[in-house]
Amino acid sequence: MGNKKIEKEDGVERVLLTFAGNTDPTRGQHDGPILHICRYYKPEKIYLILTQEMVERDENPFNIYEKAIEANLENYNPEIIRKYTDIKKAHLFDSYFEVLYETFEEIKSKYPDTEVLVNLTSGTSQMTTNLISYIIDATNIRIVSLQVATHENNSNREPLVDKNYNVELEAEMNFDNKEDTLTNRIIKPDLRKYSRVLVKNQIQELLKQYKYTTCIELLKRNIFNQNEELSVLLKFANDRKNLKGLESNKRLRYLKNKKYNGLYYYDKNENTKKVKEWYKIIDYFALANIKQKTRDITGYVLMIEPITVKIYESILEDIMKKDLKQIFKYTSLGYKIDISKLDAKLKDYIEKDSEIYSLKSDTYVSDKILSSTIKYYNKKEKKIGEEDFLDLTTTLSQIKPVRNGLAHSLKSINRDDFEKEAKISISETNEKILEFFKKYYSEFGYKESMIYVYDEINKFINELLEQER
Repeated sequence: MGNKKIEKEDGVERVLLTFAGNTDPTRGQHDGPILHICRYYKPEKIYLILTQEMVERDENPFNIYEKAIEANLENYNPEIIRKYTDIKKAHLFDSYFEVLYETFEEIKSKYPDTEVLVNLTSGTSQMTTNLISYIIDATNIRIVSLQVATHENNSNREPLVDKNYNVELEAEMNFDNKEDTLTNRIIKPDLRKYSRVLVKNQIQELLKQYKYTTCIELLKRNIFNQNEELSVLLKFANDRKNLKGLESNKRLRYLKNKKYNGLYYYDKNENTKKVKEWYKIIDYFALANIKQKTRDITGYVLMIEPITVKIYESILEDIMKKDLKQIFKYTSLGYKIDISKLDAKLKDYIEKDSEIYSLKSDTYVSDKILSSTIKYYNKKEKKIGEEDFLDLTTTLSQIKPVRNGLAHSLKSINRDDFEKEAKISISETNEKILEFFKKYYSEFGYKESMIYVYDEINKFINELLEQER
């Protein structure tokens, strides 16, 4: 007999999931779809879904599907797992959801590493449509979709098979059992086209919200031609967003693509160990900017306060070249006042400028104290323009009451709430901060593109997605 086999990966089992249809087991002296798939793929197990009409053919003494496999295919004895249903109206679209869902879940549970062959030819159009709908949205399962063309590549016009089907006679008359007349009629339709459209649209919407973790989960379906590159870019963005710093660069190095050089965290140099504090501020502000772009104004406000403190510390250390550990007491949680080491003139200036009655040791150094410290040294050294610093401090101080209000309430705010309380818009706030970055940090390597790095990553991801059809 014409027994062929399409080879499979070592150690991987095959399971065939199929409805029993009117073109099975044979039709017009040729294999029906189930038999033809079994001839070439030799699945170890067959999940056979039977409507009420088909149950009659399968019950003893008929068993025409099992007997037909035995009569037509030598040395092949698959395990047949029957799924009996109470479906009487095979033309109703929504009759199949439960049985298909339960069957696929059983396969995933019992045979997690198996290759699942799905017969899209046997059964009604409603059955096929249900199968396709499941396959398009399927996850955590290896599905191979199969169609079987008729031997004349046209529709079937032969009489319907019934329980009186003569298995032995039909096997003798089956031309597919003869090597010289056997033709492989199996087609593997690319149903991933539909999945790609759906998942591509989902990812593109998620990118607008910078929700990289969810995008990564969607990519696990492995349906894109550029899946690996997409995955690397998304994981890189996710690592950066979760403040993994230099560790995130390993993702991009794997791609070895020069066009991504501008995306690296801090520096592409693999030997870089120490990241400058000013860069950490820029990177953190890039994340705060994402918050406001996605309308998470509460998150944006709550991130600005630690940025304010770090900006002031950076002005003192990077621009004014002061050693903060010589001025204040360093702790792992931040700088503290130490009256015994604080310069007396500086202490007096801070108390007067900050309107603090008396500085106390072991109190944390606030943004207000840092601001006064900057003014004190700048009066002598003129490292930054007074108007520039005044613009910055005024802007940052306007956010303070908004932040304090959030800290003592359980509500979130929107842009209108922010502007009403701060007396400044978010766009103006960002503009003032970015103007200061540009003027005083460009000499250290600051570029505005650092603030919008996630939009640049999204642009590359969208370009790859647009190549998918």
